[in-house]
Amino acid sequence: MSLPKLVVFDLDDTLWSPEMWLCAGPPFTKNNSTKAVCDRSGTEIQLIGASREILHELATNEKWRDSRVGYASRTDREDWARECLQMIEVGDSITMDQVARPLQEIFPGKKTTHFKNLHETSRIPLADMIFFDNEHRNCKDVSALGVTCVYTPDGMTKRNWEEGLKTFAQKKRS
Repeated sequence: MSLPKLVVFDLDDTLWSPEMWLCAGPPFTKNNSTKAVCDRSGTEIQLIGASREILHELATNEKWRDSRVGYASRTDREDWARECLQMIEVGDSITMDQVARPLQEIFPGKKTTHFKNLHETSRIPLADMIFFDNEHRNCKDVSALGVTCVYTPDGMTKRNWEEGLKTFAQKKRS
């Protein structure tokens, strides 16, 4: 099966919950028992669905050695998101930040701008990318660039992941 050369995820309500704008902000602390990060009010920012498992697979499974990972987020709490990326582990002491460094487009604006930047930085063709996002409008905009997009209204699930990879492989065959 043909694999994407760049796997890109939205953050808020795709990989983690709650959305950054709903958090109370720093200082953030790590809860080692739940593997979550807590904001200053004690609200936990947690990976949702199969996010941890998928990110760990991308970081450690040999089948993904020729692929890269990126994040594309429109949050206006960029510093908070980056701090959480450095603190949340996906397994084996690997942080979310390490999984996708340096391909992190985290700023308010259009997702199409994020993807143009990801393409410029990585030199990976847009047609060799897959994108997972919980907002339909973002999927619609980015798919117009030629990226395979997967709508994840309930966050990253194993089913979204598997169906997305299958769709990507089918597009590459045609």
